[in-house]
Amino acid sequence: MKFNFKKVTAIATSVLMTGMTIGTAVAAGVAPSDLGGSNFAIVYGANASSKDVTASTNIDTALKSQMDSSTSVSAGANALSEDEVALNDYINTSSSKILGNIQDNKLSGLADEVFSWDDGDGEDDYDIHEEIVINDVKVATSLVDEDFDEVALTTVKDGLSYRLVLDDYVNFSKIGDADADDFYLTVLGQEYEITGATNTSITVTTSSEVSMGVDQTYTLSNGKTVTLGAAFFGSVEVLVDGTSKIISEDSSAKVNGVKVRVESIGYNSNAPETSKAVLKIGEDLSKTYDTGDEFIGEDEDEPTWVWDISNFANESGYRYIGVTFNQRADRAKDDLTQYVGGGYVFPNNFAAVTLDSITDSDYQDLNIYFEEEDLYSTVDDSEATASDAKVLVIEGKNDDTISVNGFETSKMYLYVNTTKGTVETYALDVNGEYSPTKKMRLQQSQAYTNTTTADLATIEIGDTNLVAQLAINGNNASGYLKIVNDLGTDYTVLTANISALNSLDKFGALEEDAENGDVIFSTTDVSTKDTEFMDAYGVKIAEGTNVEAQVDNDEVTLSVPEEQVYAQVSVSTGASASGSSAGNILYTDDEAGYSGKALVIVGGSCINSAAAEALGVSEGTCGADFTAATGVSAGQFLIEKTTLGGKTAIVVAGYEADDTFQAAQYLINNGAIEGVYTTATQEKVVTA
Repeated sequence: MKFNFKKVTAIATSVLMTGMTIGTAVAAGVAPSDLGGSNFAIVYGANASSKDVTASTNIDTALKSQMDSSTSVSAGANALSEDEVALNDYINTSSSKILGNIQDNKLSGLADEVFSWDDGDGEDDYDIHEEIVINDVKVATSLVDEDFDEVALTTVKDGLSYRLVLDDYVNFSKIGDADADDFYLTVLGQEYEITGATNTSITVTTSSEVSMGVDQTYTLSNGKTVTLGAAFFGSVEVLVDGTSKIISEDSSAKVNGVKVRVESIGYNSNAPETSKAVLKIGEDLSKTYDTGDEFIGEDEDEPTWVWDISNFANESGYRYIGVTFNQRADRAKDDLTQYVGGGYVFPNNFAAVTLDSITDSDYQDLNIYFEEEDLYSTVDDSEATASDAKVLVIEGKNDDTISVNGFETSKMYLYVNTTKGTVETYALDVNGEYSPTKKMRLQQSQAYTNTTTADLATIEIGDTNLVAQLAINGNNASGYLKIVNDLGTDYTVLTANISALNSLDKFGALEEDAENGDVIFSTTDVSTKDTEFMDAYGVKIAEGTNVEAQVDNDEVTLSVPEEQVYAQVSVSTGASASGSSAGNILYTDDEAGYSGKALVIVGGSCINSAAAEALGVSEGTCGADFTAATGVSAGQFLIEKTTLGGKTAIVVAGYEADDTFQAAQYLINNGAIEGVYTTATQEKVVTA
């Protein structure tokens, strides 16, 4: 049976109201950032059970709830893009195409032109050009601000500016002379009549010029109605919401709170009812703006953009008028931070600086935890040299992830041998090179009585290379287990007294709870933080949970991208913006609309062809065959993060429909933490 989504929505809502809680506000849960931003979809089987559909709807609600407060920006046709902006860096670095003052030679749509103006002494030509100035715009991760739940575009006061530059001097004192033409400039794509200027201010006409016949009306944005009541020789009657006043030609008056200026009158003495007049109508006929004042249309108390005017009427120097971004310390952080798919839009939708995407890299987990294990020497014996030894484990995903002295493995152990005064490195014999096979074999030993930094192993995850190091401060004192990435960034994931490591009790000070100094993530102490973090390379710590919870449980997980993660940022003209909405992102597996998107795939290969493709099994793989392929048995569910069509795909699938429903709830509340789980307890199934 194929479900109709509009009908299913009502079903899903009723299910939620009968006791099923959806964790849409939990920061640790699934987020748009897990799918690379806003271009994602949710796919369930066309013939799936109603529980699969309800599960999909719940995920849809959870994801969209985190997008409603952001701004969705459609970049203009003219764009200057940089697709390798380093995380936690400024977008106008020396290696970027987005540098300093951007002009028309880099970004089409910015003016560089000549205009003519007669100041009363004759017409002259004047050169002008437009600039977008990038002073302080950064692509930041949660390591910069733990309130960020994904990569964000940030800026500060004066971090973004627009400028209309006068390359030639204009004698503004001539404006208004009897023989001078009116003076107009186009600022941010809108033409303004300039009636005066100083070095730090401009006076502009803020009224609308309207040609009206007798009995014709004009409605202002505030709803008031202006009517030309009658025309006379040299004057007209003007009514504003019924209030009348006679105004002479070339004169102004305030009528019922509205300012009206009579520019000219076309009076027909033979038929006065056919007369016309040109009126300027507005709350103010003109207004003076100083540097720092709110831009036209901005909130007076909390303007996002303010006027930026410098040296404007000076005979020499760098003369410009424009606007600058006006971040205030008391503004809400959410209003000042833009996530993937969002950006900063200049007034009049003239231009935008947008965070288009981040690298869609595959991730692998590197797990660090304590365990008890039998240890074996490198000789071929069947007796463990240490039984139930208390060890520290570093575990990767694949059999060749870790290399210890050229010995490839998925798992390495650190064992403190207090008798010998050494820290010994063991590697899991995954390939059966020793007898007995599949055991932990000694690979190297380091004395801890001398100060040293020892390279224990190399770790390869895709194109990302890491080194596991042990720094020992000699004579049984404190030591540090460090993972160092391609950029030379240290992740000090354990600080402790070396000889105490074999107590198996706790990280750091060996207390029940996490303490400051236990875990240093890229120079930041995150030990007691109740959130996850991402660093400048794209490495995540405690993804889907939080650091403190992991350290309390004597474990730390680094999620490592297979290549360095970058951001794509654009500066464009002719942008548009609106409140963010993902629209309809729910699809059945027989629809084409989800192609090319990152996906959450709900349901297993038995019922969902997209799941079959993502899991690499045949469509219709069910029952025992599904268990053999995925390890998911009755009463269990799977969450697996993979790729499909080059995009992230998160498979949420249970052995039965009830299991799939619980898998979706786990994803909503905890995020895409990969593994096979027992449905009843939602605990990860540990495999040998």
